[in-house]
Amino acid sequence: MELDIIRDQKGGYNKQSFIEKLDAYNILITAMQNGLPLDKAKAELELIHQQPLSKEKGGLFGKIGFSIEDTDAYIADLEKGIAKAFK
Repeated sequence: MELDIIRDQKGGYNKQSFIEKLDAYNILITAMQNGLPLDKAKAELELIHQQPLSKEKGGLFGKIGFSIEDTDAYIADLEKGIAKAFK
């Protein structure tokens, strides 16, 4: 991802939900660096990919979350990088 930051957006992804998903990716990357077998790493990546990101309530009294567009792009780039490690 070209951006250094993920912008805020009213009604975007819940920040805690996103951080938890990033933590799961970091744990996977660390496990891969420590010799996690390829088949287990692929299975774990799929589980993390399926982990939903909750959204904040939008509208007049909505909460601020992370930009959906920025977050989706960041996660896609992160998953591409992890997938490259499988080759």
